[in-house]
Amino acid sequence: MNHTQTTIKAEVSLEGVGLHTGNSSKIIFRPAPANSGIRFFRTDLPQTPVIPARLDFVVATVRGTNLGLNGAKVHTVEHVLSACTGVGLDNVDILVCANEPPILDGSSLPFVKALLKTGLARFPDHPPRLFHLNEEVTYVDGSARYRAVPAEKFEIRSTLIHDHPLMPKMTLEMRFDQQSYISELAGARTFCFEHEVAFLRAQGLAQGGSLDNAIVIGKDKFHTNSEGLRYRDEFVRHKTLDLIGDLTLLGRSIFKMRIEAECLGHAHNIEFAKRLRLAALKQRKNTQPMEAAQP
Repeated sequence: MNHTQTTIKAEVSLEGVGLHTGNSSKIIFRPAPANSGIRFFRTDLPQTPVIPARLDFVVATVRGTNLGLNGAKVHTVEHVLSACTGVGLDNVDILVCANEPPILDGSSLPFVKALLKTGLARFPDHPPRLFHLNEEVTYVDGSARYRAVPAEKFEIRSTLIHDHPLMPKMTLEMRFDQQSYISELAGARTFCFEHEVAFLRAQGLAQGGSLDNAIVIGKDKFHTNSEGLRYRDEFVRHKTLDLIGDLTLLGRSIFKMRIEAECLGHAHNIEFAKRLRLAALKQRKNTQPMEAAQP
């Protein structure tokens, strides 16, 4: 576990197109001070507005997690944020020259590689921000079920259930650290069902989507690039990758809890994260008088 806060050692950038907007986009990761957290900057807008990567600034969760503040928005931030937490990054400024980061290959792996290539710098006098629970937290909405319990490590059990012949019930269980994130989650790509494509595009979504950055689930086969599936259960792995990205909006890089989640999605992830935040605030309120009484 990291015992100090981190940022990156040097600036690093990537270019591509946005998954949903289809806009050309360049993303720049830049070192940031301790305790600043993760922040997005829209460099294409006047005064370069900043949007903190926090739950309070989530403005939409349709097929992705979008942030916004004072009219400035950044769409589909979950893969970028997932990569930051995956490598153990606490503080970084993320500059984007459009309203959506590039989707690249549809996973978080290109971001992970870029961040690891530049390397992490540590702040010796600043301990990491931990998120831990003292009590069970649950969230249920229809078929979506989430549960978190206190634990010494960050453990996740994700279950994906779809009524589709090619998509049996998939469950992934893992203990989260940088190594397991890179090997088990980072390469898992985004996906959709073939029957959704026309509808999504009619809604102005998936404008930059292609088999170069997504898996399309057909009636009787998977449509992919020449690489094929990277994992037999790539779909539940990607949903877990998304969950990590959405939980990053809690403003913490290290989690001490066990999460069990079924039928994951961005809207549910965010609502669950809000329940977790409420529990943490309650814990803090209850412990403050005791702390104040200590010499």
